[in-house]
Amino acid sequence: MRTALTLLSFAVLVNAAQAQKFSFIPQVGFENSKTIIRYNDLPGFSPAGVVFSPQAVMHFTYKSKPGHGAFLGVASSRTTVPFQFTDPETGMNNYKTISGDMQWRVEGGYQFSSKPVYFKKPGNKTKKPAENKIAQKKPCGSNSYRSYYSKNKIAEARPGANDKIKQGMTRSNKGSWVRWQPSVGLGYIPSVKTDVMQRMQGGQTHYEYRAGNWNTALIAGMGFEFGKNENRLFNVSFNYLKGLGNLDKQYISKTTGTKTLTAQINSEVSGWNMRIGVPFSTRAKKPPVREVQKEQKVQSPKTSCGQYRIMYRCNKIN
Repeated sequence: MRTALTLLSFAVLVNAAQAQKFSFIPQVGFENSKTIIRYNDLPGFSPAGVVFSPQAVMHFTYKSKPGHGAFLGVASSRTTVPFQFTDPETGMNNYKTISGDMQWRVEGGYQFSSKPVYFKKPGNKTKKPAENKIAQKKPCGSNSYRSYYSKNKIAEARPGANDKIKQGMTRSNKGSWVRWQPSVGLGYIPSVKTDVMQRMQGGQTHYEYRAGNWNTALIAGMGFEFGKNENRLFNVSFNYLKGLGNLDKQYISKTTGTKTLTAQINSEVSGWNMRIGVPFSTRAKKPPVREVQKEQKVQSPKTSCGQYRIMYRCNKIN
């Protein structure tokens, strides 16, 4: 497991070198877990049922341009169920359970982030430029028509400053959005306690088996990040957990006179959690680059004496 965790950390560092965005996400929520015990290969049963526990999480995420990246963080965990009994022969029927201790687990994996999906599509209504009344008229002189046509084209080629401001506001004011963030990874608890303990109390041996005492687990989930315009507001995630490591069979033996009683016991654990948090990005926002449009000097066409005569004659006719 340490080798897998080392490789995962190396992948996170490599991805960080190529990442375009780094953020940390504190989250709070709850986790429901269920531990099943199998005693002497009999059908499994859940001694504590569904265990509800609050949860605190801190995730660090590296996001690249395509929208995917690695994550690494810590989360509180309380999936262990201490199972106590005195007689291995009747332990399946005569037992008691207590609340497990809160532990910290390391979570790491890969996450994909989709493009924003807007709740309301931004309006793309653009006003059609007003047609030049002069251009609609057909002057009687070809030179005057060319003169008015060239002036009309020059005016259309120079958009005003107000049009540029409106276009920038349309890009930034796109409204509220949501993006999907599926993820898959591993969980690891470095400080796993002993599975089986025994102690003497009142001249009798008491046994305790820590059911669901996993050290590695598979974690898969789906997150939803909400935002408005260019701002990320909050995210909500739902994650599934399945214990994998350190859940092997344990053997508990008790000798009474010449008789030795042995109990074979193992467990499995699964659960799900819901988390909500606010993302914080450490990437400095670049100031918007202002495009300076160079005005092209357009030489106005020279008007000859013949053109003035044609224009005078057209105006007189009109």
